[in-house]
Amino acid sequence: MSLLEEHDRGFSEIDASNDMTATKSPKKKTKIPATKAPVTSPSKKKTAKSPAARKSLKKKENSTKKAGDHQRITDIDELPKLWNDDMAKEYGSYTFKIASWNVAGLRALVRKGPNQLAELCEKHDLDMLCLQETKLQEMHLEDPKLKLKGLLDEAGYDEHWSCSTAKKGYSGTCIFVKRRGKEKAASKGKQATIGSYFAPKKKDDANTKYKTEYRDNSIPVSPETLTPTNVGFSIGKEIDNEGRVVFLEFPWATIANVYVPNSGQKLERLDYRTKEWDKFFLEFMQDKQEERGLPVIWLGDLNIAYKAYDIWNDGAKHLTKQAGVTDQERESFTKQLDAGFVDVFRRLHPDAKGNYSYWSQRAGNREPNKGLRLDYFIASEEMFLEDSKVIPRDSYMIMDQLGSDHSPVVLELEIKGSTE
Repeated sequence: MSLLEEHDRGFSEIDASNDMTATKSPKKKTKIPATKAPVTSPSKKKTAKSPAARKSLKKKENSTKKAGDHQRITDIDELPKLWNDDMAKEYGSYTFKIASWNVAGLRALVRKGPNQLAELCEKHDLDMLCLQETKLQEMHLEDPKLKLKGLLDEAGYDEHWSCSTAKKGYSGTCIFVKRRGKEKAASKGKQATIGSYFAPKKKDDANTKYKTEYRDNSIPVSPETLTPTNVGFSIGKEIDNEGRVVFLEFPWATIANVYVPNSGQKLERLDYRTKEWDKFFLEFMQDKQEERGLPVIWLGDLNIAYKAYDIWNDGAKHLTKQAGVTDQERESFTKQLDAGFVDVFRRLHPDAKGNYSYWSQRAGNREPNKGLRLDYFIASEEMFLEDSKVIPRDSYMIMDQLGSDHSPVVLELEIKGSTE
């Protein structure tokens, strides 16, 4: 799959006729005198004088017929604020904020705005920042000129990179997590080579270990609660070689940053996506949930516009062959949710319209808000029980953040403090 296919997703092929609406002029009434019989004359049929004019007229008539065939949602519903710091203080809880952003190439983003990510973290007080489609190899991280390694070190975040070994300048994920202890992560926190996935290794070699050496009395939970105990990059399948997963294990949940494969403009990877990737990843998250006895969350660019409100022109005929909105992809995603998981944004904002996270740059769709919601937070159903120690309280888009064809999406979790 080419980079163009991965970047533009084929969604930009929008029929211009869909933007036309039918108009109808009122008929002019003529009053006929009662004393005279109406004068009639043969009606003259209007005909186009040239083949080009006839073709234009026919196109206009066809577009008028199509105008009502599908929805057109470009207005943005304002989302109510479901959670805030005052509520967290009242309940003695901590708000753990996670942002997810497909950056469509991290080198370009940093070159245009070296402090963009640090400013994003500071402005929204993020505990975690998860990136997808970084398009990096390890040589880029080691290149001192690019200054990517330790990108948010001064801002107080540890980093964990996963790079594609299958193709150069392709895919890639990363997690930045706020440092809560005096010590940084004890190991590099990034994958080495694809061979490391399948070679025998000790448990300590497979995961990054953390240390925390002090307590912060300004928050109602311990630093250990907010610090991951392990980090991993493999779901145990050959599909790991595209650098699409980084996961962190916290004392209360496992969180995975994921960049789900795009099915391609010609749907050449549709079977791989639905019959292999979706299946393997779901099994991995289910196994992780059972193994640890804790809920799981996965997030990122999932390359699916699942419900009607997740796409501005749902119902348009050409969408049946567009990656991300095919029946096969929607059915596959439904199976994942039916296994005991929840689309957090749609659970919290079931009727919200026009809140998208992706717009085709090639088609200039961002300004008119002709978008799709491709970026998600998926959580275990049990997290929505009020007796859960960690509860998803709010989710929204940062739609004014530029720099990519995606906007960041945010999840706010309530982590309950000690009841002692």
